Order: sequence, then C-alpha cells, then structure tokens
Amino acid sequence: MRNYQEKRIAESQARKALRKANPKRQYGSTNGNSVARFQFKTSALVDKFALFIEEQMLQEPNTGHGCRVQTHHIEMAFMKFETLIDTFMNEQRTRMAVVKEELKRAGREEE
Repeated sequence: MRNYQEKRIAESQARKALRKANPKRQYGSTNGNSVARFQFKTSALVDKFALFIEEQMLQEPNTGHGCRVQTHHIEMAFMKFETLIDTFMNEQRTRMAVVKEELKRAGREEE
C-alpha cells in the first residue's frame, strides 16, 4: 500500500545535496523536474528510516521504561542502514566501472 508521499526536504537543500555529489552535473526538467523528484525520493527514504527505527524498538510506545526513542536507537539504526547502503553502493560502483569500460571499448571499436 502506497500513500501520498510528502516532500520532507526543501528544494534548496535538495539542490545542495545534488551539487555536493558532483558540482558539474546538470539536472534536467524535460520529463518532470529532477530536483522535485529527488525531493520526493529522499523524503521516502527518510520515512523508511523512521519506520525502521520504530520497528527496532523493543518496547511498545507509552508503556514505561525503554519505550522512548533515544539517540542510541537512532545511531544503531543508522549504522545498520549505512552499512547496507555502503555495501550496495560499492557493488554498484564496481558494476558501473565495468559498464563504462565496455562503453569506452565499444566506442574505440567503432572508430
């Protein structure tokens, strides 16, 4: 079930994040505004992270000791997320390096 996704990141913050990744990269708006799409997608990730933190809580809300989300809960959830994301990104970097090399090789063969 998918609900309406809200923007939880301002356009200025989205632009800063995109530029931080690569200041030279341009973002198109031919088939929809890519900055706005980035806002929606990062908002979805924020929501998933909040849900993950909730799912990691051992105590039900409003039940007393240990039911509040503390900084260590957020840190532990972040470390789990970050480890998985880093692993995924490293795998994708390796795959993209192979694809880019093949494209370069194919370009040289056409000449």
